[in-house]
Amino acid sequence: NALQNTPPLGLFRDFRLSGKGEESNTLDLKLNGVAPFIDAARILALAHRVPATNTVERLTGAAGAGALDAGDVAAWTDAYDYIRLLRMRTNDEQAAAGSALTNRIDPAKLNDLDRRILKEAFREAKRLQTKLALDYQL
Repeated sequence: NALQNTPPLGLFRDFRLSGKGEESNTLDLKLNGVAPFIDAARILALAHRVPATNTVERLTGAAGAGALDAGDVAAWTDAYDYIRLLRMRTNDEQAAAGSALTNRIDPAKLNDLDRRILKEAFREAKRLQTKLALDYQL
């Protein structure tokens, strides 16, 4: 599972959009955004006997066990936190508009800065997945 839900980045570092109907051309922030971090943190916590149940604490604990570079962990937790924040902000906007809450977002509706930060956050998720694949030969 840790490598199954990949960040939605295309070959040219642009977003790989999906969805059907009204949700076409959107990204799933939960499935393809936060899930890669959560799944990777679970594997790392199990592998290094980190008892934490929180994603950030699991990654930090794995760094404390010498399994991860502290700088990498800082980048991964910042990326994870940004995607979660964007997801919550989107849900707040949906609730205020009386719409159903979803985990999907249309990146075209983001401002340029948010789009760039989101792309970088997805790159960090991909980098974490690549590390897992190499370290555990997945």
